[in-house]
Amino acid sequence: MTETTIKASEPKKRSNARERIIDAAISVAQSECGGKISLDAVAESAGVSKGGLLYHFASKSALLQAMIARHVDTLDEAIEAAHAQTSRDKRPNAMMRAYLLAFRVKLCSGKKPAQGFLTAIAEEPALLDPVRAHHARLIAEIETKSDDPELAIMAFLAVEGIWNLRLFETSPFNETQLTSHFDSLIDLLADPPRH
Repeated sequence: MTETTIKASEPKKRSNARERIIDAAISVAQSECGGKISLDAVAESAGVSKGGLLYHFASKSALLQAMIARHVDTLDEAIEAAHAQTSRDKRPNAMMRAYLLAFRVKLCSGKKPAQGFLTAIAEEPALLDPVRAHHARLIAEIETKSDDPELAIMAFLAVEGIWNLRLFETSPFNETQLTSHFDSLIDLLADPPRH
């Protein structure tokens, strides 16, 4: 593969209680296997009282919104860091290749998806609104910054499919195979077929 390898960054050590609570909530969501995210479990995991948790997040909904915002912000940061690398090589579709590099790290890292989000979203579908807005912005950016927008959109759809396979634990691919598929898509975008 010709792309620079983007390594998964270590989770930041957070001293801020609010950020530690979000970290704990994400950890609980990953361990709940689709079950409900308990505020008591989050407080215990964060090392704060339930009252301390509620001081920072007045409701479970507020905590879930913060978790989704963290997810979107983390993805944006990873895509931006990867784009700084892909744009230097002057090859086509730098933005979409950056998106694939960022998601390759996220989806091929061996970490279990946060399935606790599924129950939360089922209880409160509006939690997906920031994700919808993020996808709309991303698609607009992909369409304007891609040398081959149609190919870039197909790659986006492939990543979303992989994401869902991982989320529902229905993927027939191991991480090595997924990484290889990501690399093939990245190479295809860097050297697209002539129309």
